[in-house]
Amino acid sequence: MEKDTIEKICKSAVSKRDLHAKSLTHYMLRAMLAGVYIGFALVLSFTVGQYFYEVHSPATYVMTALFFGVAFILIVYGGGELFTSNTMYLTISAMKKVTSWKETFFIWMTCYGGNFLGILLFTLLLYFSGVFQTIRTDHLLVTVAEKKMTLPTSYLFVRGIFANWLVCLAVWLPLRVKGDTAKIIIMMLLVFTFFTSGYEHSIANLAVFLISFTSPHSEIINLAGFFHNLIPVTLGNIVGGGFFVGVLFFFLNEPINRKEIQTKPVLIASTKVFHNKL
Repeated sequence: MEKDTIEKICKSAVSKRDLHAKSLTHYMLRAMLAGVYIGFALVLSFTVGQYFYEVHSPATYVMTALFFGVAFILIVYGGGELFTSNTMYLTISAMKKVTSWKETFFIWMTCYGGNFLGILLFTLLLYFSGVFQTIRTDHLLVTVAEKKMTLPTSYLFVRGIFANWLVCLAVWLPLRVKGDTAKIIIMMLLVFTFFTSGYEHSIANLAVFLISFTSPHSEIINLAGFFHNLIPVTLGNIVGGGFFVGVLFFFLNEPINRKEIQTKPVLIASTKVFHNKL
């Protein structure tokens, strides 16, 4: 049913593989762009959300999540390379054997590193802009970072699965519809769903933590909390995008019922002969 979509995914994966092989610099720059785009969207989201947070509005997290989809639109239409969506792309292409697992892991590592460097660059520029240098330690951004760094490991892993399951569906479903308006609405809604639900996205968390580190913050925000969050969340993201979208749709589109379909006419014909003899 989704064979055309899988073909598009594989074609994109091969393009990613070829770019990575021909020019690692170009690929890294595209990965860095994705990190910068996420930084832009996070600043917008938490700036808007802060207005509601200050008056204790129940709509705080809804308004914060509403604008984060901007990051995904920038990445998709702006030519960025995002680690979390690549967990789906490269898993499907590796299972279809148009790329190798060795290439998959190498591209994942490069993309993750590029996303990190892009966020780091954005954070440094943001620091010198002074945008978040006057916030209090109870700012919404800092509060969210503290919560993320203190959640149990099991919670982080499962929330990481849910987050990238939705993010990869935000890539998968637009490939099945026509028109940019429909694609953008689907992307915005699915990203809104994962953000509002409190799920964990490793690259978005990188931006939250790095911006928090360079802004006024409490002692709860530290390197131990940084790794405590990112390790299980990254693994959960790989499972969510690679298995629950990549492997699942690959399996669902394999011709597993071919033998059954071929034997049905034979059974029907045999039944007719049996009845004729009677």
